[in-house]
Amino acid sequence: MFDLYYKSGCYNYICTFYIMCKCSYNNQFYNIGQTFGKGCNTCTCQADGTVDCTTNPCTCTHNHKVYNIGQAFTDDCNTCTCQHNGQVECTYKTCRCTRKGRSYKIGQTFQEDCNQCQCLSTGYVQCTTNVCKCAYNNQLYNVGQTFRQGCNTCTCEMNGRVSCTNNPCNCLYNGNTYGIGDSFRKDCNTCTCKADGTVDCTTNLCTCNYNGKHYDIGSIWYNDCNKCQCTSEGRVVCEQNTCTKPCIHKGKTYSAGETFKDDCNTCTCGQFGQVSCTKMYCPPTTCQYYGKTIPDGKTFMTQDRCNVCRCSNGNVKCTKYDCYKERRRY
Repeated sequence: MFDLYYKSGCYNYICTFYIMCKCSYNNQFYNIGQTFGKGCNTCTCQADGTVDCTTNPCTCTHNHKVYNIGQAFTDDCNTCTCQHNGQVECTYKTCRCTRKGRSYKIGQTFQEDCNQCQCLSTGYVQCTTNVCKCAYNNQLYNVGQTFRQGCNTCTCEMNGRVSCTNNPCNCLYNGNTYGIGDSFRKDCNTCTCKADGTVDCTTNLCTCNYNGKHYDIGSIWYNDCNKCQCTSEGRVVCEQNTCTKPCIHKGKTYSAGETFKDDCNTCTCGQFGQVSCTKMYCPPTTCQYYGKTIPDGKTFMTQDRCNVCRCSNGNVKCTKYDCYKERRRY
């Protein structure tokens, strides 16, 4: 420190000067000309007491992390180095593959449906090209998966096609539909819907034919005096009794062996309904007279009330008076 005197006008001045011997930096004192380090930079204490530092970058920032100059580190599969200019230099290897929104490392393998995929060093994904699903009736099925279609079984094949068994699922018989295994009646027989779609029925006879008439199995009826039955085999079995038939003669019914009179003849009812009679001549037992039937032996007046008549053996005999002549006489 030294003083300097000088005069200006009528005034005298004294100035005091200080010579700087040290520099103050970050609460530290350094001698004039002294150098010191600050991070990766070099600082110098200047003659005027100020500190002059180099401005080299000392760190690098990469992906929100700080690295020192010259420090090497990895970023995924790449190697990076913090350069002296504060920049990070990295190798440019492809480290990952992206597929369907997911990330995979180089060399990583993964499944996609039924296919095997791998992330290649080029960043592309390579997959096998197997067919993984089958579309059938608007439904998706995995390869090898089996499912039902009606009564049939279907399989999703490796080529993406669906193969199904071809079994019939029902039977059509006489306009009706029956499920496989269903049984139903047809007359006296039982029918079954078979797995191949055909109908198999028992072959029992359902009726018997006897004397031009049809009878159901189990039916019972009479043939004359004998009882008959239609058996399950379709045969007719009848009793073998000797039968007698009644006789019908002139509207009257007579039992077998019965005798009766027919006018003056005697008749007999035979065993099988036939009538045999004696063949004697029988005089008439009535007479016809003007539309009237007169019993044999009866006497009656003529229509004019003059003569008397008599029925005899079918003939009418009358007196022959001249009733008009007699009346004139009186």
